[in-house]
Amino acid sequence: MQGLNWKLLTAFEAAARHRNFTRAAQELNVQQPAISRRVAALENQLGTRLLLRSRPRATLTPEGEILFRAISGGIFQVGNAIEQVRARPEQHVVTVNTTIGFASCYLMKRLPVFRAANSDVSIELVSRDQNDAYASEASDIVIVFDHPERLPGTHHKRIFSETLVAAARPDVAAGAGGEPEDLMQQNLLHLTMGIHRNDWQTFLAGTGLTPAHPSSGSKFTSFTVYLQAALNGDGVMLGWETLLDDQFELGLLTPVTERRVSTDRGYFACLTARAQSNPSAASVFEWLGQLEQ
Repeated sequence: MQGLNWKLLTAFEAAARHRNFTRAAQELNVQQPAISRRVAALENQLGTRLLLRSRPRATLTPEGEILFRAISGGIFQVGNAIEQVRARPEQHVVTVNTTIGFASCYLMKRLPVFRAANSDVSIELVSRDQNDAYASEASDIVIVFDHPERLPGTHHKRIFSETLVAAARPDVAAGAGGEPEDLMQQNLLHLTMGIHRNDWQTFLAGTGLTPAHPSSGSKFTSFTVYLQAALNGDGVMLGWETLLDDQFELGLLTPVTERRVSTDRGYFACLTARAQSNPSAASVFEWLGQLEQ
């Protein structure tokens, strides 16, 4: 890693995550050519191509995929640490415990609106994906996906409810047929951690269809890697419509069928006991509960 520049790495990570140089530039508040130059400079330093600049979406090379998977979590953690270090002394810090998938697919693009209206509050995002030391009691707000009766903390607000949708890269979806029974001919990707273990059974309930037992290459314990597999064209994933809005808008993924399944589960913001001694936590908590209203 010696000699690699932070700006080059963050430009590559944003372009790889969005599969789009313009969207990466908007996120980093620079012009699109700057992203292109930084990615090219990183490729020159490493001596290999990382991103193929095709339209409408950029494509990761095998080397680019290796680098992206290695640094995506680290960029998230370091970026939040830098925000915390830069916080002015008069700012009130609210620690929000979440996952990389929820933060990158949903929360990060909404944070600038909150920060613009609440300059005295600094939100520190910590990810339980990468650091088990960030227990819920060390945070003011914990964002979880679960059933409403199983939530931690003292108070809860629903951010959005679960609506399951089968999604794939457009070229994969084009060959899928469009009906639930056609899914049985596709490689179904499975998120196998905890509460998500039976998502395909939930999605197919009432259809008489039973998903095949997944192969080892179709099982994932990380949502970020699971999403990446779908973006790579490895198969059909189950996701949450709200969380995949950006992917649908950019044309990176598309629904495979019109079937949607709603449950009582969802993403919730949960206040911890620690938040009682942090008045600013209430403003963040209220904001999270109003995002989808």
